[in-house]
Amino acid sequence: MSRESRRFEKSISTLPDPGGPAWMILVALLLVFLSARMTWAGQKVRVGIYQNSPKVAQSESGRPEGIFVDLIEAIAKEEGWSLEYVPGTWAQGLDRLAAGEIDFMPDVALTQAREQKYAFHKEPVLSDWFQVYARHGSGIRSILDLNGKKVSVLERSIQQEAFGKTLLGFELKVKLVTYPDFNAAFAAVVRGDVDAVIANRFYGATHIGNSKLEDTAIIFSPSRLYFAAPRRLENDVMLGAIDKHLLRMKKDPTSLYYRSLQRWTSEKMELRVPMWLKGLGIAAAGILLLSFLWSVSLRHQVKIRTSQLDASNQEIAHLYGELQKHAVTLEKRVEERTSALTNMNRELLQAKQAAEAADLLKSAFLATMSHELRTPLNSIIGFTGIMLMGMVGSLNQEQEKQLMMVQNSACHLLELINDVLDISKIEAGQIDLAWEPFDMRVAIENSLKKVAPMAEKKGLALTSVIAPSVGQVIGDRRKVEQILINLLGNAVKFTERGEVRIESKVDDDWLVMQVIDTGIGISQKDMDTLFKPFRQVDTGISRQYEGTGLGLSICKRLVEAMGGRITVESDKGRGSIFTFTLPLKRTDK
Repeated sequence: MSRESRRFEKSISTLPDPGGPAWMILVALLLVFLSARMTWAGQKVRVGIYQNSPKVAQSESGRPEGIFVDLIEAIAKEEGWSLEYVPGTWAQGLDRLAAGEIDFMPDVALTQAREQKYAFHKEPVLSDWFQVYARHGSGIRSILDLNGKKVSVLERSIQQEAFGKTLLGFELKVKLVTYPDFNAAFAAVVRGDVDAVIANRFYGATHIGNSKLEDTAIIFSPSRLYFAAPRRLENDVMLGAIDKHLLRMKKDPTSLYYRSLQRWTSEKMELRVPMWLKGLGIAAAGILLLSFLWSVSLRHQVKIRTSQLDASNQEIAHLYGELQKHAVTLEKRVEERTSALTNMNRELLQAKQAAEAADLLKSAFLATMSHELRTPLNSIIGFTGIMLMGMVGSLNQEQEKQLMMVQNSACHLLELINDVLDISKIEAGQIDLAWEPFDMRVAIENSLKKVAPMAEKKGLALTSVIAPSVGQVIGDRRKVEQILINLLGNAVKFTERGEVRIESKVDDDWLVMQVIDTGIGISQKDMDTLFKPFRQVDTGISRQYEGTGLGLSICKRLVEAMGGRITVESDKGRGSIFTFTLPLKRTDK
């Protein structure tokens, strides 16, 4: 007796009031459903396949394989179907499906036109999107770069239709060249017959490593993929069976569904940083370095010319004394010296103007580059965050580890850019202070909250001692919090055990803040360079602890800009005490 018959008998035995009208109607409906199920049990189900690995394909030995093949074979085993695969191209498969020559076509994206022509189940098998791939060094980075190019696509595919609609919004002239399968479409790009190819993310990620192509930043048209069937009433039962099994497998993380995804995608996909992004980073770093060296060189030249001017002034004073004794004989010599001084003053003025222009150029350059660098960095941080959240699919342990490294590096680079911009604004005198009342206790609490995760991670005690007299002050709250976070962050970073403590009190008209740690301490010989930009106490610390060497320099400039003073007391191996004072009322300093 079949499994369906046993279920039917069990359902009949549990029904109340046999012989009633409702009972008879229910029995009739069950018989219709059971007859439809049993009609397909043991029947041959024809499935179309084509080359689109890893979703569906034929191996070199001719055996069907891929994610869709794994799923339909598992469902067929449960439902008692006998599968017959019908190989061909994508276009042939769609024609056979429309003519009723096959029962299922896998890997079909749902559109309004296709929904009118074919039948679909409700639960999607996969989510997909399309991406443009090109030869290395092609220069194709955005959709505008495709203007006047030839692009290969799969014949009668959803990519061809979706990309055609995308082009309408840009008024670009792109020639689409169709091919029967993705292998031929990719080979056309390698040969140089076309400039680029459009493929789904599964095929591109699997085959890009074996070709001479690279992925571009052109991504469009997300879609969901299904099994499609001819529009026949009896197919509703088969499509319902597919939905039932898909829902069951997706709820179980250990099911065949997730094992198939792991087998066909996770092992082959690699996280690669595009070469153009690496080149952009290297070029930006080189430009920033050259700008900094140029500024240092100009400052050095100004210092030399100023020294020369001082020496000339001393010589003129000496000549003026001699002039009282030798007025007639030395008059010509004085005129010559005066002329030389005039020329030197002119050159010094020109050098000063050049230095000021260089500072303006540097500020404009940094303002521009801050946007240009922050935009891709924010994109990297955002997209890696999306991937780590699993919004585009599950990740294995190694992929998650690599993505965390990318995200941490991007955040570290963003902090470095922000520090460089801050020190540049301070040096250029462009810092704006917001003098307004604020609660110092709230500012201290906010700063402690920002640093608390770092302290907890290292097992350090993070405490505060705030005198009752500490309350409302007048100053720039954001700048004060920036100073506190920098000092607290440094204390946590250079402390391996013990505690980090912040103390605050009022002394006459001054607010006194102290950040105390039990860390590695600072030797006396390093005190002179402690607050200089891009300096750290020694190379050993530079290798062991991360940092740009700008944090303490920024703190010192901000404290002095608000009319205060910052000092440090420390002994090597016994911790440090950073103290800064701020006026309780606004100062014009």
